[in-house]
Amino acid sequence: MGRSQVMFDPGTLTRKERKILRQVRDEHTRGEPISAPEIEELPLLGMDDRFRSITRLRPPPHVGTGWDFAAANPFAAADLPQVQGPVVGVERLSGGRGFILHPWHMYLLGIVSSPNILVKGSLRRGKSFIVKRLVTLLALFNVYSINTSDVKGEHGVVAEALGGQVFKVGSFGTDIRVNPLQAGERHFGESEAEHTQRMLASRQRVLQLIGALLSPGSRSLFPAEIAILNWALSEVIRETNDHPTIRKVIEKIDSPELETARGGMFEKRMARDLVLMFDLLLQGNLSGMFEDEGTIQLDPTSPYTVFDTYAMEKRGDLALAITQTITNSWVQNMVSNKASGRRHLIIREEGWRDMKTKAALEAHELQLKLSGEYGITMMMIVHEDGDFDTGGEEERNLAQKLLRGYANTITFYQNESTLQRAVQAGTLRQGEANLIKRFGRGEFIFRAGERSYVIDGNPTSTEWERQLFDTDAAMRSLGRDTESSPDQSGGQEDDTHMQGATE
Repeated sequence: MGRSQVMFDPGTLTRKERKILRQVRDEHTRGEPISAPEIEELPLLGMDDRFRSITRLRPPPHVGTGWDFAAANPFAAADLPQVQGPVVGVERLSGGRGFILHPWHMYLLGIVSSPNILVKGSLRRGKSFIVKRLVTLLALFNVYSINTSDVKGEHGVVAEALGGQVFKVGSFGTDIRVNPLQAGERHFGESEAEHTQRMLASRQRVLQLIGALLSPGSRSLFPAEIAILNWALSEVIRETNDHPTIRKVIEKIDSPELETARGGMFEKRMARDLVLMFDLLLQGNLSGMFEDEGTIQLDPTSPYTVFDTYAMEKRGDLALAITQTITNSWVQNMVSNKASGRRHLIIREEGWRDMKTKAALEAHELQLKLSGEYGITMMMIVHEDGDFDTGGEEERNLAQKLLRGYANTITFYQNESTLQRAVQAGTLRQGEANLIKRFGRGEFIFRAGERSYVIDGNPTSTEWERQLFDTDAAMRSLGRDTESSPDQSGGQEDDTHMQGATE
């Protein structure tokens, strides 16, 4: 093979200087040492300096399409987030590399704009499996998880396996009672006055949310009703030394003191609807659960705390919606302490049940905004974006804005019509929709801001997880029917897919 030579010389040399350099080179290649002639000092190398070839190179031209040139790079792969956390699956676009998902670490590193996650997908496609798996794996990284409403009664076995807490709310004859007006812990560095005002605002908000759900048509409370609730709450807090309950608040409203309060501002007729609406909690089918002092205490060291609300289904949708509102508000009061150093994952299953009113949607929007400050990851589980299309136009628009506000989404298989609605609403891209409609069980897209990752959770799951997280087995133990029609499950399942990843 012939030897080619390349000579480097400053581009500013004169013709005479270049001739002298060639003579030096020729003598050197013949092996005859010569003394270099004296010449003026060469100029320093500048921007015009370049390589010069002794022989002019004439590479043949290459003709090809854009696809040809794109394929010239054989190592194209997704740029995966580099964080510490659990491996939840393999990323298909990176050649099968393990995908690490730790929402809080990703938020701290600036990879995502918030730690909150929206999980959506059709029935029996793996939503429950990935949630249970995240809870279990994140417990190894000191993340404490709380499920505010386990409507299927399937997460209790996971909590027990991890050594956590399970509260079965709504079972007839149970002594478990949740007081939504219970005071939360005082934050480090928070003055007594600041703590008092924060608790007052939280209690006022939960009373208004419950009142809106109890009102006919889930209407918002009138200004006079809100003022009456606020007055009664303040009076009860003062009289009970900061131990208010719903029963005491309603008794105060129904007392003769109402008509003399605030200089005679209120009339008895203004409070009539309030007393009748809240009677469901005092005398109706929700009595004995929320109206008096609470009987439970949240263990801050519990890796997984579950509020099992399966029994509430027997009391109706309204009862379940109110239960979810109360348990979620109670949990928020208990864990919203940014000085504690604890990280929490708060799970809301079927969250659309208790977010039918404008006030409820605005309250959840506020929770999302404050989650990063309080060290909380909010996880909402739905079937599709249309789950929130139950109220008026204003509520629907606010719900869609809320869903788009989730910085991170996990999307399992959905049918074609659902995907196209999501594309039109801007919550999915067309390319993502084309992939999702071909997903099998346990496969999902994780979208973090503007970046998407195609994850297969099947290869990294263990036999222990598949048995413990089997939704069908948990539901069969409760005597529930687990069969779903083909249009619900998205077609026939492939036996090669993860058998435990059911929804």
